[in-house]
Amino acid sequence: MEKSLFRADSSEKQKKIFKASIIIFIITAIALIIFLTVNFFLNIDKTSELKILVAPSDSIVTIDGKIYSTDTTIKLVPGTYDVKIEKSGFIQYHNSIEAKANETYYLYEYLNEENENGDFYRNNEKEAGIAQRISDFKADKLHEIYTGSDPIWGVTPYYSYKEGIKITAKKEDNKTKVNIYLYTCTDTEISKLKQKAINYLEENNIDLKNYEVSYSNC
Repeated sequence: MEKSLFRADSSEKQKKIFKASIIIFIITAIALIIFLTVNFFLNIDKTSELKILVAPSDSIVTIDGKIYSTDTTIKLVPGTYDVKIEKSGFIQYHNSIEAKANETYYLYEYLNEENENGDFYRNNEKEAGIAQRISDFKADKLHEIYTGSDPIWGVTPYYSYKEGIKITAKKEDNKTKVNIYLYTCTDTEISKLKQKAINYLEENNIDLKNYEVSYSNC
């Protein structure tokens, strides 16, 4: 009789242990699900946003070997990416992007023709417009860096494919240097384009006497 009671008691203990194990398993599973769910929602927005605008608009844009549109916005997982922009007849753009969580980056680039005096943009109003948007964007970004300082940063870089001039400025050896590039190889055109550049700067109250100015062309 005692032996039988012992077996019954042992069986009850095993049932209690089994039930306790199930409860512990369920609690652990629920806790794991909650942890994974919370972790998922906490990290779901930890991506980078990359805005892309490229000229010419039929260029091939690849990021880590994957092709993207020349006018789009994509999401990137934080990390380093290899970027290439290519088009036959144009100088390839090759760089890298180190994307960080919850940051916005801009791939706003236009390709220069292999022939510096090519007329692709001047003869293509749509593409020139895109290149101008990119140039203006870059200028705005530069202005953010130099806000409140020399007024030259408020009007450069300036690109006008229609007028055939490009004006850039940079700080070097504590001097502000201005370069005026003229898109021509013809002597008779040089003076005309140079005057256009000077007129643009004077209209924006820039006194070239305050800068180290250089001119260049083909």
